[in-house]
Amino acid sequence: MFQIILFSLGVAFPSDSLRMETINGKPFVVHQVDEKETLYSIARRYGASITDVLAQNPTADGGLEVGQILKIPYAPRGKGQAPVTTADGIVHKVAAKETLFSIARLYNVSVDDIKTWNNLKDNSLSLGQDIIIKKKSVVDTPVTEPVATAAKTHTVAAKETLYSIAKQYGMTVAQLKEWNNIKDNELKIGQVLTVAAPVVSTPVVTTNIAVVTDIPIPTTTESTVTTSEGVRGTDEIKEIGLAELITSSDINRKYLAQHHSVKPGTILKIRNLATNQEVFVRVTGPLPAEDASTMIRISKSAYDRLGASEPSFRAEITYYK
Repeated sequence: MFQIILFSLGVAFPSDSLRMETINGKPFVVHQVDEKETLYSIARRYGASITDVLAQNPTADGGLEVGQILKIPYAPRGKGQAPVTTADGIVHKVAAKETLFSIARLYNVSVDDIKTWNNLKDNSLSLGQDIIIKKKSVVDTPVTEPVATAAKTHTVAAKETLYSIAKQYGMTVAQLKEWNNIKDNELKIGQVLTVAAPVVSTPVVTTNIAVVTDIPIPTTTESTVTTSEGVRGTDEIKEIGLAELITSSDINRKYLAQHHSVKPGTILKIRNLATNQEVFVRVTGPLPAEDASTMIRISKSAYDRLGASEPSFRAEITYYK
């Protein structure tokens, strides 16, 4: 698989950061979930809070899957000068540690484009140098209608997973599942999988399709990044006690919880100490006064996600104040 390193304002993102996107004027990192990653570790990695991540990815409170795509709010590390917008495009002032490659990635253009627009003979840049990023004009782009032909296949062997096969052939888990119409993560030994995109042949070409590429302007507000184990500006709290099912929650498909003292709306992580399975739940209100011996009650969907089988079980919860 091609290892892609994204840069933004002089900061290198990990290889599973796919790209930057600007949504409603705010920058986001598009991140692909890797093995053993958790919502907490991903939020900490990008200097975001779990609440902010869940606000953009509401389905993530039920757990993460390898290959899942998340949009993470991005706060630039360090100081940078805001680019200036002109009639022809954008004037970007080079900051410390920035390269032609990182600037090209930031504005979704090529290095050759930047060199042409600025009459650059090599890849050298100077601190404070003004770089012109021009708007791409409307062009006639041929559109091809693909015709599928035979694709490369792979026969599943013992101990192979969707993730290991995707890595082997340089693709994402989502692509592998789509090409093979797989709805879950289960594989069978001897199963034959398509591991290459359909080849295009005898294309039908149409023209005069106008394509306009918008140039995203990065947000350059100053941000403080902490290196503690907790999420920025919070204190981590852990509790261990009995967890039970919320009464009459059999039809509830959301991941909810009741707790004696945690503020409603708080997102907390609960771990079943017997199965070691985890899930994020949202606190909806306090426990009844008669539940003094119970630490937390959870909805049926969260109970099932934790692999619980007893009416009550020992659990650990983690949240932040």
